[in-house]
Amino acid sequence: MMKGWMKCGLAGAVVLMASFWGGSVRAAGMSLTQVSGPVYVVEDNYYVKENSMVYFGAKGVTVVGATWTPDTARELHKLIKRVSSKPVLEVINTNYHTDRAGGNAYWKSIGAKVVATRQTRDLMKSDWAEIVAFTRKGLPEYPDLPLVLPNVVHDGDFTLQEGKVRAFYAGPAHTPDGIFVYFPDQQVLYGNCILKEKLGNLSFANVKAYPQTIERLKAMKLPIKTVIGGHDSPLHGPELIDHYEELIKAAPQS
Repeated sequence: MMKGWMKCGLAGAVVLMASFWGGSVRAAGMSLTQVSGPVYVVEDNYYVKENSMVYFGAKGVTVVGATWTPDTARELHKLIKRVSSKPVLEVINTNYHTDRAGGNAYWKSIGAKVVATRQTRDLMKSDWAEIVAFTRKGLPEYPDLPLVLPNVVHDGDFTLQEGKVRAFYAGPAHTPDGIFVYFPDQQVLYGNCILKEKLGNLSFANVKAYPQTIERLKAMKLPIKTVIGGHDSPLHGPELIDHYEELIKAAPQS
């Protein structure tokens, strides 16, 4: 059961709108909305708003970002099943923090693989208790979740869904390990916690290296139509990259 104290930004029962590859499915605190073709964005309004992603592949589903907790992961899975009956094959932990890895236990319980880079896995192993305590300090209602590590670990960049989902590392930013996820057929870039409208929490950020990481992203010259911000409002054009670079350049360095 979802606890009544969870912070919700949407109301009402689950409603399916439009057709299989269109529209949006919604629950009380979460929505799943098509961005382009099989690429959907998750707006998760529990705790602090975070945006994850879902890719509906030919044989199964890839989730990008495990969401906050096993409960929020379960809610997302309910929405996924209203779009497709195909199984969730894998879930990517895009960094080691609670908003990207807190739902791991649920995804493993349904047989999905939890995928991450070795850097993310190692940080989870060493620092999970610290990041849970940090989350609970700001959100006392957040559960004291045990560590659940990824069970598929890549030494570097990786692809899923026969190359239609590309995960890559450009350098330290919001966290030491955060990755971008790119959907080349749709020209959609998921910015993870690295790109967003507002400056956000910099407690674990490398503010000095952050602009260099964004410059490496820009140097890749990826064709990009849409950038999904990891927090705040999700849908942006490629101008979000420059916008956040200017924010981080102006941020005080500790």
